[in-house]
Amino acid sequence: MQISLPLFKNKKEIFLFLLLVFGIFFINLYFEYKDYKSFISKRVYETDVYVLNQYKKKKKNRDYFVLKLKAKEGFVFYTTSYEDLKDLKDRKLRVKIFTKNISFFDFLKGFYAAVFDMRLYPKEKSLKTILKDFISSSHNDKDLKELFNALFLASLISNDLREKIQFLGISHLIAISGFHLGVLFFILYFVLKYPYKFFQTKFFPYRNETLDLTIFIIFILFLYLKMINFAPSLLRAFVMLSFGFFLYVRAIEILSFETLLYSVLIILSLFPKLIFSIGFWFSVAGVFYIYLFLKYFKHLKKWQIFVLLNFWVFFAMMPIVHFFFPTFSFVQFLSPIISMLFVIFYPLEIFLHLILKGDLLDSHLKALLSLKGEVFYWKSSFSFLIFYILLSFFSVFNKIIFYILILLLAIFLIENIAQFQSV
Repeated sequence: MQISLPLFKNKKEIFLFLLLVFGIFFINLYFEYKDYKSFISKRVYETDVYVLNQYKKKKKNRDYFVLKLKAKEGFVFYTTSYEDLKDLKDRKLRVKIFTKNISFFDFLKGFYAAVFDMRLYPKEKSLKTILKDFISSSHNDKDLKELFNALFLASLISNDLREKIQFLGISHLIAISGFHLGVLFFILYFVLKYPYKFFQTKFFPYRNETLDLTIFIIFILFLYLKMINFAPSLLRAFVMLSFGFFLYVRAIEILSFETLLYSVLIILSLFPKLIFSIGFWFSVAGVFYIYLFLKYFKHLKKWQIFVLLNFWVFFAMMPIVHFFFPTFSFVQFLSPIISMLFVIFYPLEIFLHLILKGDLLDSHLKALLSLKGEVFYWKSSFSFLIFYILLSFFSVFNKIIFYILILLLAIFLIENIAQFQSV
């Protein structure tokens, strides 16, 4: 039976919903502003920070470290150090921050600040660090340790590994998002289903299995989301999962552009800083193009949808991706194939790590990460990006515009690829 009931019955309900989410948004923005005023009220602000990432750069033949830090108050910022630092990623520090010339806009999107009197806390044994050590112990290669910690715990990767991932065009697979969450959901459902049935038969046969297990799994996934510091792409997926479940139990249409829009509004109202997260908007765009494909090609067979959808999303995202990340190689055309194999690879790797065989495929992964090829500069213009996004939006309402979008995308790809081949 197809679910097709609308979420809102009339314009009044839509207006009240928008009033609510914008009200929540401005309330949260107000609290962010209070935190900002408290921050800049002191010339030097002292706080505890968590090291999200650490990488090395070079300036005037001198090496220095860049640290991405998250304060206990929630704001994220960068700082640099010319000292020969040991690996501080995922460690807790006590620092003093110079607050001069930091605007509220900078405070929201992330800023650079000089720090001093940096003190390292003893290494804490949290669940995340225990899991990270467990995952790392399965691999000898540094890149693979980073790769699997990124896949399972949303840990940030080094610049060197990021360049290899971008070269292959598989950054979307490394950033934990909706697919990863879906795999975890179904693994948990399968594991919990049979114990639940045993107790249901004996004690509560009147209960609904799907309802109870979904609520419990959503709670577990929330704890997982909290553990990995609310990674933006996974946060979007989690809110859509929760919102989708809310709609499902009320027999309301789930896979729709309205669901995506309302989910985004809810997320931004609760977490205003995500407006500045590129990863979050990439995640939203990816879901949008999935829905756009399904709108016009849902009549195809499932295997056809699976194959074509991976190619469609890869090509449809290229004008957007290459505005922010201009690195291109012809190896990236393997990305849709790797994405299809990832459907098997990701749950398989979870299983292999659980049985202490996480290194079984390491030689193949090292070979993949070692692929070489010529790298080109491919930068979408801002004007084309805006036009492409607008055309994508209007193609939701008109099939002819959708085919115009496909034609424009084809021209865009052919022109740029021909230019690279002539170099």
